[in-house]
Amino acid sequence: MEVELKLLLSPQYNEQLLQHPLLGDPAHTQQLTARYFDTPDLHLLHHGAGLRVRKVDGVWIQTMKAGGSVQSGLHSRNEWEGQVDRAWPRLGKLRKLIGDDAHWLAILNTPKLKQRLEPLFVVDVQRHLWQIESGGNLIEVALDVGHIERHGHQVAVNEVELELKEGDPAGLYAFALQLLDEIPLRISNINKAQRGYMLVRETGHAPFRTQALQLDSDASLSEALPAVLGNCLEHIQRNEVAVVEGHDTETLHQMRVGVRRLRSALKLFEPVAPCPPALQEDVSWLGEQLGAARDWDVLLSATLPRVHAAPGGNGMMELQALALEQAHAMRNQAAQAVLSPRYTRLMLALGSWMLQTAPLLNGSAAQFSREILQRLHKSLLKRADRMSEDDTASAHRTRIAAKRGRYALEFFHALYRTKGTRAYLKTLSAVQEELGQHNDLAVADRLLQELVQRHPQAAGAIQFTRGYLLAQQATQPADLDVIRSRLHALALPRARN
Repeated sequence: MEVELKLLLSPQYNEQLLQHPLLGDPAHTQQLTARYFDTPDLHLLHHGAGLRVRKVDGVWIQTMKAGGSVQSGLHSRNEWEGQVDRAWPRLGKLRKLIGDDAHWLAILNTPKLKQRLEPLFVVDVQRHLWQIESGGNLIEVALDVGHIERHGHQVAVNEVELELKEGDPAGLYAFALQLLDEIPLRISNINKAQRGYMLVRETGHAPFRTQALQLDSDASLSEALPAVLGNCLEHIQRNEVAVVEGHDTETLHQMRVGVRRLRSALKLFEPVAPCPPALQEDVSWLGEQLGAARDWDVLLSATLPRVHAAPGGNGMMELQALALEQAHAMRNQAAQAVLSPRYTRLMLALGSWMLQTAPLLNGSAAQFSREILQRLHKSLLKRADRMSEDDTASAHRTRIAAKRGRYALEFFHALYRTKGTRAYLKTLSAVQEELGQHNDLAVADRLLQELVQRHPQAAGAIQFTRGYLLAQQATQPADLDVIRSRLHALALPRARN
């Protein structure tokens, strides 16, 4: 199993890295050219594998990487590597390396795979290589500078790989944090092969949504914590490039949801694994940066359109333009937060803390989840009973409780019976949606008040809009009694065993 941490850096810092005292002796330099192979219908990609043949110091090396996972930039994959006599795969030799792994042998034994393989893209880099001993760990440090190419189209490569040769994976995070003290770095959650396939498929960065989390029925708590937190971190990090480079508001929304899920998960595990206050503070900071941008997106795309066609809504076009300008500014601010060393440090520190904390936990995930879900369900009903038409904050507190309960069950859903889980999640999601609509109006009123301070010339349209939305909120209140009854009728799902 190959374990490595991938980091991106701007070319302007390459020389600083090459001279960094942590790396010691001058690097060994290689020119590496790799061809990546697959079928026209991307058979290997669809099965989570990548196959390349690379020339290293005049020798052809065939490598297949497959399966594994990525958590907070830490890539763990199966790797089979061996010398071949040509710049083309030798599937027979690869099968011998795989041995008796039936799953991956079946992928290679697909009919006519040998005849259908073709080179899809080339990765050409100059590699600077160091062997470092740090904190009792042996780490191979590589700086790769070059490009990925397909049919004349190129994507630049400028990244650092920290591969664990011996020791504790947490040592990779510790070493990266030392580098980050002097050199701006960013975690990379996609590898060169994935970037090459993006050229092949001509795809951009689509929004990455929550992935179903699988836990074995007998999973331990020490297995559950990295699985749950890793799932949240993947949700966050797989959207970060799109937030930085794109203008799709859904990617920012998904990244913010990922942060909310992470905060909820950290709170769930707090009784057995309290997160360090400094990390909690940075997670809150990230949530605030993304939340501020998301609030303006919601105002622009969902709230203002309600008012646009209202009689007497003169000046709405100007208001829309002002809101769009502010939304763009806030998205840019969120992107800068994601690009900042503070964000990278947070992701590295969380990954390190997670790896070091999980082995210290005792007990079963099933027992832990039952106790957590019961406590959250009881808290939700208590908050629902306290909801009042005269106290708008009471409905918001119930919405937050419903969200926490939903996230918790989503984390541990594999341990519970499907039918009851679906019914419970469906009800909580509906309650969250109903109460959320009115929360959106309250947020919109706050944003409009900020906007009128910045643009007093648009006061007329802004005040009209505020009045219209407040009236809508008053005439279309959520039926708190119905919501309360639905929640009291809910039963927690039963465990699978």
